[in-house]
Amino acid sequence: MSAAVTTLQADPAQFMQLAAQGASLSSHADLWQWLQGGVQKLLPHDVLLVCWGDFRSRNLRFDLVSSLPGLRTSECQASMVAPLASYLRDCWVAAQNLPCQVDVAGCADLLGDSGTGWPAGHPIAGMQSALVHGMQEAGDGTERIFAMLSRRPRYDAAAASMLRLLVPFVDLSLRCMPPVPARPVHGERASLSGEKLTLPVASLSERERQIMAWVAMGKTNPEIGCILRISEFTVKNHMKSIFSKLDVTNRAQAVAKLTRMATHA
Repeated sequence: MSAAVTTLQADPAQFMQLAAQGASLSSHADLWQWLQGGVQKLLPHDVLLVCWGDFRSRNLRFDLVSSLPGLRTSECQASMVAPLASYLRDCWVAAQNLPCQVDVAGCADLLGDSGTGWPAGHPIAGMQSALVHGMQEAGDGTERIFAMLSRRPRYDAAAASMLRLLVPFVDLSLRCMPPVPARPVHGERASLSGEKLTLPVASLSERERQIMAWVAMGKTNPEIGCILRISEFTVKNHMKSIFSKLDVTNRAQAVAKLTRMATHA
């Protein structure tokens, strides 16, 4: 009997405690610790890949969480991740949007092939299997794919059910975190949360930096309030404070100034 089945049948309270911890994570460091702890015991894996956006055009955003070198969000480009993510998404669709296991061993065109952007000998080439589930946004139909990649050859049948139960908690946590910038293209510097900021940027509070990270991604005040679980009025007050500290008059100027300062930090 798998660890997943044992936990659900023998001690459902333990699973609920793990799920509650997942729903309250506030940073990618917390997410990594959570995945390496209780989740690792239930779903052994080497990499968590979360990808969302337009899979048809491969206009995608992603998060990579792993202990392996070179397999973190800040170390990869979307062009490296998109072929693999699109393939996993197609497998999930073919499985009628149910959790599915995918054999990725030997997929040279997706894993470790220099033509797709992965450096030769990259740890991604060692992945053997993937456990995949997804969800679709009710409003615009945007899809989000969650994949546990492993150097193990296969997952057992119970693992798919466990992934299905955990995905909503991972999704909720990621939506509440400031995004981690992917590796810039052509040697450009990353901006906002990916760089050490200098004054007057350093004068922004942690909450103001969180808000500006979402502003830079085009989120509106109501959307930011929902993500951060604060009122729209509170977001507006924070924006006024941000404008004052940065000596700007609108959101576009604030994003441009933060990006410019981060670039030269």
